[in-house]
Amino acid sequence: MKKPLIRSTKPLKDILNRDVITIGPTASVSEAAYLMMREEIGSLVVVDDERFPVGIITDRDLVISVIAGGKNSEEVIVEEVMTKDLVYIDESANIMDILSTLSEYSIRRMPVTKDGKLTGIVSVDDLIVVIATELSDLAIALSSKSKVL
Repeated sequence: MKKPLIRSTKPLKDILNRDVITIGPTASVSEAAYLMMREEIGSLVVVDDERFPVGIITDRDLVISVIAGGKNSEEVIVEEVMTKDLVYIDESANIMDILSTLSEYSIRRMPVTKDGKLTGIVSVDDLIVVIATELSDLAIALSSKSKVL
């Protein structure tokens, strides 16, 4: 049986980044900024003691809520500036579900869960790579089957 050229139903669990850098809600914003710098990332998923996601903090949150507000990053804790209305998706979702959710909420990255626990994160950049690969595969398949008249 031939595999389909477009696999828009590819499960999220096959493309998500499982190496998620997390932080606790009571950590200082200074610690969050250091983790982002060290890991070269723009966000941290905030998790409780049982690894359930409770929020997300981004480099933008740090700039707007702490630096622009003239606050001391050693004294402010993550919970005070993180996004609490967390949008996340179950790892059973497919690419179309993810794209729809990212678009609906105008977000660039989203934690992935299974049974409520954090299992990874997916970003717009991750999806661009998958979609570009699929389009490239399609172009190759079509060019090899086209006939010159």
